Amino acid sequence: MKGPLAALLCLSLLFSAITVSAQFVKTKDLEKMKKRTRILVVKEKPDKKILKQLARSSTEMANAYKQAIKQLNQDFPEAVRQFWTVNDNATIEVRTEKEIEKIRKKNDRSSIVMDCQSLHVKPGVKSRYSKFTRTYTSALVWEKDSKDLSIPVINMTFIENDLQYPFYIQNMSDRFPDFVDLAVGLRLATFVFNEQLDGKSSTILQKEIKHNAVLMKGKTLVLCKEWLDETFEAKTAKQDYPYPIRYVNQEELEGLIRKDVYDSTVVAYVPAGVFSTFDRNAPSMEVHVPVVFDPVNGMPLCHSDISDQMFQAWGFSLIPRMGKTVVGFKKIRNEDIRNFAKSINEGEEIDITQSIK
Repeated sequence: MKGPLAALLCLSLLFSAITVSAQFVKTKDLEKMKKRTRILVVKEKPDKKILKQLARSSTEMANAYKQAIKQLNQDFPEAVRQFWTVNDNATIEVRTEKEIEKIRKKNDRSSIVMDCQSLHVKPGVKSRYSKFTRTYTSALVWEKDSKDLSIPVINMTFIENDLQYPFYIQNMSDRFPDFVDLAVGLRLATFVFNEQLDGKSSTILQKEIKHNAVLMKGKTLVLCKEWLDETFEAKTAKQDYPYPIRYVNQEELEGLIRKDVYDSTVVAYVPAGVFSTFDRNAPSMEVHVPVVFDPVNGMPLCHSDISDQMFQAWGFSLIPRMGKTVVGFKKIRNEDIRNFAKSINEGEEIDITQSIK
């Protein structure tokens, strides 16, 4: 019983972690989105409370935070211009929240607002159980509170709506977002939108993801050295993985993505998701699932297996004060490489079975 249930949980969370933290876009929202001609990227500003707290500890930390916000304001619009292809002819503008509010008051209906926020999940006030939970976003978190887990996300909102009610939320890794995270997030989101615009339902997409790994055949797997577990062994990975592996540092990976020419490669990434538990004492669960995606179009190809951890986590969340808060693996391990290779073989078996039928 454990195997099928755990696998189901893992697949469900994987699809959320790879594509969208909230839900698929409604058909009416897709139609609205296609007609939008302007993308407004919110210009972030350092949070005064965070700055004050950091300054008490270290001027260096406060300066690092301000520099991170400055870099984000440079990277975000660049990534949108390069990787957001759903509205091909849309103009990209950087605006402050006050400027966006003024545009909203003019009854504008031509814009989509993109904003980097932190996604939280907390239980509702009436019950401790997950069906009463609420998901909300707030200003980007710099240092995360272990009791209030959150992950960075890209919020997409129609200009006429309140920023608290996005029509789409795209998650990234659990790091403060850099250019790579923003680019990967936008490409993954673009894949979902394009597939839905082609008429594919969420059910069809979830079925397809089970055997997309066959598309990894013959392609070089790109691994970022900074994302590898400290116990990772390149020699073992070479033995376990049937195709070439290319190791790059984060700067090289960013250069590869900015150039946007991949020469028959696929990229490993570790997106994060945040979900509710049944434990009021630990209401949020942060989930990390190493995945491989196609950098050309954002198609998710396969994922590692964290089903055992998921099964245990959901079991613990039913027991007060035992809820697990972090599930999965933030770094890529040799076991993940073996799981990627296994997915390719399973995808081939599915293709053979379907061809026989």
